[in-house]
Amino acid sequence: MEQPMLLTFDVDWAADFMIDAIAAEMIEREVQSTWLITHASPAVDRLRARPDLFELGIHPNFLDGSSHGSTVAEILRTCMDIVPEATTMRSHALVQSSPILAHVIESTPIRCDSSILLPAASNLAPVGFPHAEGPLVRVPYFWEDDIEMIRSPPRWSLDGGAKAPGLRVFDFHPALVYLNAVDAGPYQSLKALGPLPAVSEQVAAGLVHDGAGPRTLFLEIADRLAEEGSRTLRDVAAAHRRDVT
Repeated sequence: MEQPMLLTFDVDWAADFMIDAIAAEMIEREVQSTWLITHASPAVDRLRARPDLFELGIHPNFLDGSSHGSTVAEILRTCMDIVPEATTMRSHALVQSSPILAHVIESTPIRCDSSILLPAASNLAPVGFPHAEGPLVRVPYFWEDDIEMIRSPPRWSLDGGAKAPGLRVFDFHPALVYLNAVDAGPYQSLKALGPLPAVSEQVAAGLVHDGAGPRTLFLEIADRLAEEGSRTLRDVAAAHRRDVT
């Protein structure tokens, strides 16, 4: 099958107005995407109300001190309680191991994982992670906004470098898109004020970068997908399973 271009979002405890701003652009263009959820909120419920456009997956934090729990089992239960319909995941900070993946397969309905980042790699494609209870489809991704900002120079356009043959999965963070952040400064300034979900929209608006950045690239991709058609990680995993059976 022809390999698609996809939009995915690691929510990372973003404020609701950040989530809503991105969702509005997607709804206007009728573009599908996958959102990896970290916490419950009214904005997440609004995403859930549009299953035709938004796939909700989980974004478990397996790091020490995680608000999701202290063991793999507890963390997965917490995340599945937030998004019980999820069949897709990407781990926060890409923490992963064979035992974690086995636990995911054995204890949850998750059957698609996108926790493999290969920056700027070409000719990517889904692969199966074998298990006695059935394979977990692993969908690698090649681009992430906070990785792009440390390139020299960063390239905030499809024609400027954010392209490659094969599967092209983009990973954006709502806070960075809202801020159009080209470095970590504005995001760190917001985090220093307290929990990100409670940040003031007025304060955040004062930190928005004017010019090329994650937001301009996100909008370029959304426009392209509105013309060419869009898919979710769940769609890619399902197509892979059909192709290998």
